[in-house]
Amino acid sequence: MAELHGIVKGMDCASCQTKIVKNLEKTLGVKSVKLSLVSTKIKIEYDETKLDDKVLKKNIKKMGYEYKADYQRSGFFNLKENKKIIYALIGTLFLTLTLFSKFTSFPEYSIKLIPNFPIPIFPLITILIGGVPVFVHAFASIRALTIDIDLLMVIAIFGAALIGEWEEAAEIVILFSVAELIEAYTLDKARNSIRELMDLTPPTAIKLIKGKKHSVVPVEDLIVGDRISVKPGGKIPVDGKIEWGSSNIDQSTITGESKPSEKRVGDKVFAGTINLEGYLIIRATSMYNETTLSRIIKLVEDAESKKAKAEQFVQVFAKYYTPIMVLVAILITFIPVVIFSQDFNVWIYRSLVTLVVACPCALVLSTPITVVTAITRASKRGALIKGGQYLEALSKISVLAIDKTGTLTLGKLKVYKVEALNKFPEEELLIISKNLEKHSEHLIAKAIVNYCDEMNVRDLAFDEVQIFAGKGIKGVIGDDQYYIGNSTLALEAIRDNIHLDCDETESVVSYVIKNKRVVGHFHLSDELRKESKSVINYIKKAGIDNIYMLTGDNAEIASTIARDLKIDYHAELLPENKIEIVEKLRSEHGSIAFIGDGINDAPALATADVSIAMAHSDTAVAIETADIVLASNDLGVLPYLFVLSTQTRNTIKINIAVSLIIKLVFFVLVFFDITQLWMAVLFGDMGASLLVILNAMRVGRQKIFLS
Repeated sequence: MAELHGIVKGMDCASCQTKIVKNLEKTLGVKSVKLSLVSTKIKIEYDETKLDDKVLKKNIKKMGYEYKADYQRSGFFNLKENKKIIYALIGTLFLTLTLFSKFTSFPEYSIKLIPNFPIPIFPLITILIGGVPVFVHAFASIRALTIDIDLLMVIAIFGAALIGEWEEAAEIVILFSVAELIEAYTLDKARNSIRELMDLTPPTAIKLIKGKKHSVVPVEDLIVGDRISVKPGGKIPVDGKIEWGSSNIDQSTITGESKPSEKRVGDKVFAGTINLEGYLIIRATSMYNETTLSRIIKLVEDAESKKAKAEQFVQVFAKYYTPIMVLVAILITFIPVVIFSQDFNVWIYRSLVTLVVACPCALVLSTPITVVTAITRASKRGALIKGGQYLEALSKISVLAIDKTGTLTLGKLKVYKVEALNKFPEEELLIISKNLEKHSEHLIAKAIVNYCDEMNVRDLAFDEVQIFAGKGIKGVIGDDQYYIGNSTLALEAIRDNIHLDCDETESVVSYVIKNKRVVGHFHLSDELRKESKSVINYIKKAGIDNIYMLTGDNAEIASTIARDLKIDYHAELLPENKIEIVEKLRSEHGSIAFIGDGINDAPALATADVSIAMAHSDTAVAIETADIVLASNDLGVLPYLFVLSTQTRNTIKINIAVSLIIKLVFFVLVFFDITQLWMAVLFGDMGASLLVILNAMRVGRQKIFLS
């Protein structure tokens, strides 16, 4: 099996998507077709022994659309690319002549192809030229056995001509063409959010080659291990690590951070971010299509396939709605004319108006445009949402469970108190501790070394150093033996079960021992994020009262943090215990969201109705972990997500309601001879679609201010 990937240009509404997919699926040798209305990306799986990709591309063109291998950065009003504008302009010219001849003495020419049935020239040319895109798409609809707006419009055009309403037939052709162009332009603007993400990666990179200064190469040619240079003001082309130089990097495209991030040798940098100041040499750690930015773009594009329940409902509804409305339109003519002998022209006209109003374009567009707009806007704030279903689910949760370490707290231990005991010199205590702990990579050891460095503690060499995994370190100088570690190591070093001179249980305690005697303590704690309190308060105000902290730490430490944040907690939990708690909270309160580390809390994340992962330093890994990823590692994005989910749900409801109400109003007005064909086209169909798209584009613009 082979695959064809690319872009389909010219899709204006959901019916375009349906007819393209159905027509291609009927092609001999095609196994599957996936086409996104929003991103316009197409993926065709086919048997290369039965057809080649040229046939598939030709079939797309026959339907009135264009296949491109990738996004083209040409403008919407490029006449070479968008020929629909040319047809509309020519049609508008002849419609102007039609109206001019009607209201002036300008001659109105006609031909008689059929006896007693004169056909006015100007309206005919308007229809034949201005309606070319409509006729081509309608023919594709017939081949695909689908009833959509193009087919309905052609029926309306020929119906109006049949009853002698040539002028109105010409008017609805041009109104439909112009309105469709406006809709396409508006939809194109909505799609720009994805293209903006794609434009963040520069097309070329400056590659450093041995024996040469540099070589400008396409970013696609870079491989892992290549060295590239980035000048001040330049975009970083691929993910990598800095090998030389330092600079402030604008990472807002990836993490949503408003402030530049300071980067030095050894630090990670991401494709699409901007080097603000210094000259950098970077070693590539990923291919161009495997960068964090590429993953984000793919995530946004794929999000459309993970449909919210509202979208699934709309698609099922539209599937039956259109055929039923077509049947109603037929009955509107059949019953009065055949059964009650009413005027044929009056009732066929009403049927034609009903057919135009019957198109469900606005209804079908109501959800996907809203969802993709929301997801794209969230990505710019540093929140990656994997699909509309998760955004919808987030708006319905009743309980929120949050991991402590690395989520509510920074996940970084910090020394906040040092105690020297039994008149032992504090300076000596710090010297011993620093020079023992510098042999370890443990978080506690790093925190103590950092503290001692801040105090300008001098270096000291030990004769012998021994590390006890999970306990601490032993060092020897002459006849003196020193230990630093936890209570288990302290008791083993003292060799009797005497009291350790420390009753504190609300912090991490590291004991310092000299020759079987405790000479001091280091007290460390995990620092609470500065935004944690305001985030919790905001979420409570939003109506979620059931907030629980889940942690593996002891109950005393957990109770201190929970009391400070005014939330409930469950402590001393293993990963499997967190699953039990999540399930218990769901049974007690309803739908639950869990926020934690993308790797360590995987079991609990998988159990929750909505899983949200903090990205920490490895954003690329976290993207694969949860339903929603906070790439910025900023808990402050959470309130925005809750507001966004609610706004998205409400916008979808409004769009669906507006679509249906407009259809209903025009359907009722048909029987009072108020609605005309041009009104049905301009307001009942395209007007409704434009309202839906414009309303959808409002989603996610709000700013959240934490107290």
